[in-house]
Amino acid sequence: MFKNARIISFFVIISRIFGYLRDFFIARYFGTSAYTDIFFIVFRMPNSLRRFLGEGAVNSAVVPVLSKTKEEDKPKVIWNIITVLAVLLIIISVLGVLFSKELIAIFAAGYLHSAFFDIMNTMTKITFPYIFFIGLSVLLMGILNTYNHFAIPAFAPALLNISIIASIVFFYSKFANPVYALCIGVIIGGILQLLISFFDFFRLNIPFDFSFKIHESTKEMVKLMSQTALAGGVFQISSMIDAFIASFMPHGSFSYLFYANRLFQLPFAVFTVALTQSSIVDLSKIRKEDIIKKSENLIKLVSLLSVPATLYFLFFGKSVIKILFEHGRFDNLSLNNTYAALSLMIIGFFFFSHTKILSNLFYAIKDAKTPLKASVAGALSSIIFSVILGLTLGFMGLALAMSISGLVNMAALVVFINKKIGSLRVRMFFNLDTLYLLAILVIFSVIIKSTTINYILCLIASSIVYAFSSYFFYKRLHLE
Repeated sequence: MFKNARIISFFVIISRIFGYLRDFFIARYFGTSAYTDIFFIVFRMPNSLRRFLGEGAVNSAVVPVLSKTKEEDKPKVIWNIITVLAVLLIIISVLGVLFSKELIAIFAAGYLHSAFFDIMNTMTKITFPYIFFIGLSVLLMGILNTYNHFAIPAFAPALLNISIIASIVFFYSKFANPVYALCIGVIIGGILQLLISFFDFFRLNIPFDFSFKIHESTKEMVKLMSQTALAGGVFQISSMIDAFIASFMPHGSFSYLFYANRLFQLPFAVFTVALTQSSIVDLSKIRKEDIIKKSENLIKLVSLLSVPATLYFLFFGKSVIKILFEHGRFDNLSLNNTYAALSLMIIGFFFFSHTKILSNLFYAIKDAKTPLKASVAGALSSIIFSVILGLTLGFMGLALAMSISGLVNMAALVVFINKKIGSLRVRMFFNLDTLYLLAILVIFSVIIKSTTINYILCLIASSIVYAFSSYFFYKRLHLE
């Protein structure tokens, strides 16, 4: 389990490096403006649908079912689900292009009657078909993970980042409005991700076994996928509401949230998503009555990784943003506002990380309904607090609402697990090692922040101390 997590983490880090370079180029060439707000919202439309299927739904539906499918039946089941999802994604892509104005009304009504509407409508039509390419890529990821192929699926997102970077460099000056270059990059990136996913898939040498008849295992996967997609989908709905509210805010508001979320997602993808994707394979093979015991080290590890990630961005987030993004059109106002959003978002990192892992305990026993209930609770809290805090605190209110929703979701999962699977003890989340690490890092951070050394040297020193401290306590878990 943990060996696979390390493989995924390595390639995710590579992908995230290119992700940073992508964001660096966007920040440098476009800054935080109405155009970046529009692109980030437009890109969120197909990306929200991808996340319905993404890290959770497909992996949590495909892996458990395929793991328990007879070897002779796997080719038929695999080609069956590929066909069904491909047809569905084509239909969704066509509808998205035809009803682009309605999508804008749902995601960003603040732009319906603005001078930027025509640009946003065109960008939506160009970008939305990305859902077809990334949707199939995510399905192939789930299939490949079943066969313990983790490297290429983890690396594939880097191709999107590389494509957007290349599009900025080569097409920035080719359009009357350079922002269209970003849209072209998204589509090319989606195609490349699908191609490399199929390349790895064909290496499995799975016999082609096409049939129009829907297999029973396919029905089971679709059912689980639908339930899990709804669980992730309720958070996408709250995300849509954030975009909707932000569309009425001053230009740049959504961009602050985007850049802050990108930094939030860096440790989340490297650690949490890697553990989530790799652990579902092993958890699916464990008996229900043994899951809590087998998951204890996994939960402890999530805490040990979440605490330093949270503290690091709280204490040194502004310096990170300064180094990564404060170039070109990304000015000091963008720096301060992005850090304000990040500080409020990162509070929820611990909760969101545990939410992903705790949900896996249910997916492993083919129970997708319970995580859905917990997600609904979290999403409802997000919607309520987004409206209340967004209208009073602006973009910072939206960032704080996100953290609150993570707390509610995790709390609901803990309650459900105690009722349905087994008892979760507090020391799994807050054992002595976690508390020692917390104390060490807080003391160190306060001391180094009070010095007058250059912020770059401060960042280097803090990164080394955080990394070695985390590694020391990680090794004490004796993970395999």
